[in-house]
Amino acid sequence: MSYTVIARRWRPRQFEDVVGQPHVVTTLKNSIKRGRVAHAYLFAGPRGVGKTSVSRILAKAVNCVEGVREEPCNKCHTCTAIDSGGFVDVIEIDAASNRGIDEIRELRETVRYLPMEGRYKVYIIDEAHMLTEPAFNALLKTLEEPPGHNIFILATTESQKIPYTIMSRCQRFDFRRIAEPQIIEQLKRICLDEQIEYDEKVLSYVVREADGSLRDAESLLDQVIAYSGKHVFEKDIVDVIGVVQRDVAYGIMKCVIGKDPRAGLDLIARTLDEGHDVYQIYKGLVSFLRDCLMIKVWNGKPPFVFMDDEEYERVTALIGEVEYYEIQNMVYHMLESEDLVRSLFPRISLEILFINLYNLSQLRDVESMIEAAPVKEARVEPGPRVPERHDSTAPADTQGAGAARQGVREEVVREGAHEDGLSSVAGAACVGTEPGDLLTYLREKSKMLFAILSSLELRAEGDGVVVSLDKRSAFIKNDAAIVTELKGHASAFFGRDMAIRFVDESGTRVETIDDYVKEAELLFKV
Repeated sequence: MSYTVIARRWRPRQFEDVVGQPHVVTTLKNSIKRGRVAHAYLFAGPRGVGKTSVSRILAKAVNCVEGVREEPCNKCHTCTAIDSGGFVDVIEIDAASNRGIDEIRELRETVRYLPMEGRYKVYIIDEAHMLTEPAFNALLKTLEEPPGHNIFILATTESQKIPYTIMSRCQRFDFRRIAEPQIIEQLKRICLDEQIEYDEKVLSYVVREADGSLRDAESLLDQVIAYSGKHVFEKDIVDVIGVVQRDVAYGIMKCVIGKDPRAGLDLIARTLDEGHDVYQIYKGLVSFLRDCLMIKVWNGKPPFVFMDDEEYERVTALIGEVEYYEIQNMVYHMLESEDLVRSLFPRISLEILFINLYNLSQLRDVESMIEAAPVKEARVEPGPRVPERHDSTAPADTQGAGAARQGVREEVVREGAHEDGLSSVAGAACVGTEPGDLLTYLREKSKMLFAILSSLELRAEGDGVVVSLDKRSAFIKNDAAIVTELKGHASAFFGRDMAIRFVDESGTRVETIDDYVKEAELLFKV
């Protein structure tokens, strides 16, 4: 006897069985109830969220022997035939393999004929975005003015590839990714019905790997059950699917935050030796960091982070002394490094990525040193002065900064200033206390910027602030949020609009996206 997989056995057979799409279900049921069934629909959304299932339920609802009704009876010949794929008036077309103009011309010929058994002929065109441009053009007139006994349903995972001329002739429904708690509840119902015992963490692994697709989650669960039998353990899903245990990601981050790079590299080596793929470790680490960031920003456990109480307590203890922007920088760096992990040298890339995360975590040491260091007075050399602003229309913060800086030099000059007269603001222990010190101003306004820039050299040049970058701080020039915030504070400090420029260790100017934009504006005289 042939086995039917869970995803097929648990396919929704009526609207109330559909998980996670209440906006679609309610609208379609009301349309059927009020006799306002459209002639063409576009169902758009990710894979495995119910587009084809809802199409079949709609086909049953309008063709049920019991009459057009909100919910099909699922007992009559029509309903059972549609479920089994044997109803002659429901035509399912795979546009990936029937994408040419000849197939669409053949479809146009058949729409003229009345239904043989049902009230409507329902055409379900799956992966509709795969149709060729001539095929779409051939379909236009039919979609605009089809015979009254036809209903077209176009299902697609890439709605941006559907021409607007087609969209304008359809009622569009956007299917959403299904929320993790809803998938968890569905998997629990399946396990209860199948008499499967399971560890709680198993379902969380399945949900994360499915990424909002209920069908994928059911298929993964089916695969794990086939491997482990009537009781599914956490180790089983790790072995079958190849996902990395959360303990591995936790251990790596513990080594980063706890300043133990040797233990971290050893953990990565042992995980790889156990047969795990580099990219799986990368994905597990990104997912873990994302959860940490959400917890930190939310200041608690958000409803969209699925994590049991034991893991939540352990994670909050780990990141208790870490600022959210540190985790944000780590996540950003991880996402930027995906191509490296997929390169010809994935293991080396992963090890270097871990070391980079370790280096990013050292910003905490700089900030702690700054807080603990004694403050020395700065020597302010005579020089050009910034006049106090008297413009009553200026922002309050700008007026206050201008008044506090009256008679103070624009450039920041410290003990041991450069011979060329440009100031050096490197070194955490020699923060100036004069109101002309930009870093002192940043210390009050943005602890994050102060921690990042305190070890770098800054100087004022005309209408801009020049930041000298080293290898560890090179990421700053690509972080639009940091650059924008620094520009705002510098402009407020100097009392006028200031640009931010970067130079590398050799003094060569580093181009940023703003430089390219300005060059384009000059070129095209925008």
